[in-house]
Formats: sequence, C-alpha cells, structure tokens
Amino acid sequence: MKISKATLLAAIAFLISFFLPAYAGSAGWKCFHFCWDLLLDYSGKSQGEPLKWLYYSGFVFTNLLFVAILVLTFRTTRYLRTRFILSTVLFFHVLSWFFVNFTKESWENMNLQSGYFVWLLAFALLAAAQVLAGRSPALIRIPEAPRGDL
Repeated sequence: MKISKATLLAAIAFLISFFLPAYAGSAGWKCFHFCWDLLLDYSGKSQGEPLKWLYYSGFVFTNLLFVAILVLTFRTTRYLRTRFILSTVLFFHVLSWFFVNFTKESWENMNLQSGYFVWLLAFALLAAAQVLAGRSPALIRIPEAPRGDL
C-alpha cells in the first residue's frame, strides 16, 4: 500500500509535538500525562468540575483516536468517510483549546507554544490524508465498455 505524504507528515508532526513545549512551558507529553491523570482521578468537587473533567479527558481519547485512525490509514482504504469525519471532529476538538486560551492575558504570557501548533497541524494533516486516500488512483473505478455483439 502506498503511504501518502500527508499521512507520513501527520505521524511525524504528532510525534514531534509531544517533545516540544506545548502549554506554559510544559512539553506535549506532560500535557497528555496531566489529562490522563485527570481522567483516572475523577472527583467532581464543584459545579464546573464535571465539564472540566470531560473536556480535558477528551484530549486523552482524541490522542488515542489519532493513533487508531493513523494505523487504519496505513493499513486499509476502508471506512474513508468515517475516518475523515472522525479526524475532522478531532481536529476541531484540538482547535477548541486555542479558543479556550484566547485571552489577552494568554497572549501576553504566551501559554500556547509551538508544540500545540504542531499538534494541531498533525490533526489537520490526518484529516487531509483521509481526503487524499479517497482520491487514490487505486480507488478510482474505470467503467468497462459495454459488451455487445460485434
């Protein structure tokens, strides 16, 4: 199976994003670890905590689904539409972190750092890879000429 450049770049960007500073000086893997710990240690003490827990825990599943979709992209051409829709939803979930942190104070302190933007790029490339996989020449059917009596 031929691997698209977008798929390969998505995998590389995703991996690199975990080693770059992503949020307030913390590397991407530390941010993932924070979300993982929050997922496993749910104790909704105040009114807003369940929503915070759900939002942050969603990033754990977003990362795990990224890997699953990436593996499927390497292995098969099935479920392209489902993979595209899912990868697009995951992209918007990652993009939402930008808007959550879109305040004047956040920009002055520069909480969002290069690792976050590389991570976001990885999700955009994953969605693009699904579109490109659907346009693969191997998937295009050439209609046969009707057979008739000559």
